[in-house]
Amino acid sequence: MAVALEEAPTSSLDRAAAEVLARQADGPYYLLDLDRIRANHAALMGALQDCYPGTEFAYSVKTNYTPRILALVLELGGTAEVVSEMEYRIARRVGFPAERIMVNGPLHAEAFLRELLAEGVRINLDGWYTLAAVERFLQDHPARRVRVGLRLNTPLPGVAWSRFGFATDEASMQALAGWFREHPDCELAGLHGHCPLAPATVEAYRARIDALIGAARKWFPHTPLSYLDVGGGFRKPPEGPPFPELAQTLADAVEVAFPAGAPPSLVVEPGTAIVADAIDFVCRVHDVKQVGGRTLALIDGSVHDVNTMMWRSEFDVRVLRGDEAEEASGPARFDVAGNTCMERKDIVCQDVPGPVRPGDMLLFKGVGSYSNTLKPPFIHPCPAVIAQEGGDYAVVKRREAVDDILATYTSERVEPPR
Repeated sequence: MAVALEEAPTSSLDRAAAEVLARQADGPYYLLDLDRIRANHAALMGALQDCYPGTEFAYSVKTNYTPRILALVLELGGTAEVVSEMEYRIARRVGFPAERIMVNGPLHAEAFLRELLAEGVRINLDGWYTLAAVERFLQDHPARRVRVGLRLNTPLPGVAWSRFGFATDEASMQALAGWFREHPDCELAGLHGHCPLAPATVEAYRARIDALIGAARKWFPHTPLSYLDVGGGFRKPPEGPPFPELAQTLADAVEVAFPAGAPPSLVVEPGTAIVADAIDFVCRVHDVKQVGGRTLALIDGSVHDVNTMMWRSEFDVRVLRGDEAEEASGPARFDVAGNTCMERKDIVCQDVPGPVRPGDMLLFKGVGSYSNTLKPPFIHPCPAVIAQEGGDYAVVKRREAVDDILATYTSERVEPPR
């Protein structure tokens, strides 16, 4: 539950405003801009739905499952795209009904798969073990009909290989098509073609949709598919192509392939394009020292707060200074050292423009993807998350405490192995 702040900043995030929030966060914090998420959604989905009205927004929950973000996705009419039972339970608790959830992912327990089939949740199966589970479910429920999607491992330009989805060589696709002919109570609802390694270019997305259309025409020509899912990987310009150009490319491909009748919906699974620049990280500089010819600024955050995946090599870091009259003092460039005991890994970033002094605060811009929900309880707990929307501020995740971290550790006796 969100908790309104007792004291809200009176300006944009300058030093004074950052201090107001830090006091109420009890340390460093993530600053979530819900208005930015609305704007990002409008830019991407507006372009896609203008070109192809049947486009479905399926937010990538793994990118950041902060409940307040998911509640906004639900409000915007989106679907929760989840890849695990944990994410599914979170989405349901936030309020997503079964029909507004899309399940992907390489591994699911059979009990969970059976639950999804029984509730009619859309699921894109990822391997033959899932088809075996579907077959057992149908044997146990002979009067039931189910609908599933398939994630296909389609070859894409510039991608050597991916570990996800069903192989699409001739023999594998013949076997898949044969399985559905032998199991008429299992209907193929759609095809999914996300590849995490594919570049975020118009050409790559065109290759994805063409591969799905080609598979549908060749192997399932008499199956009226409900959807084609091109997955995620979307990036805002300039890291990705202009949204209108991308949208028109996808729309043209689907409209040409399905000129009459009821065309399939086009499912997209954006995550980074929605939340990356909607969350910043704010921390304090506690010490500045010279070591080995380098200037190190020690912060009360770490690489785990802003770069746990270790994907990023550059950050937009801004110094929020205290006394502007002394702005000219301090080192011209500095490196940022985190608060863990890791020697090299926790040099968060290098060559940041100064000056910087102890007591200053640092603002890491655009860390919304794979940050607060991926931060491990390693040495220090996860910081608070403060959300702002329309000038109102609220704590939507408090700073973790030791009790939170130790809650799942027990001393329960178990039956010994025999």
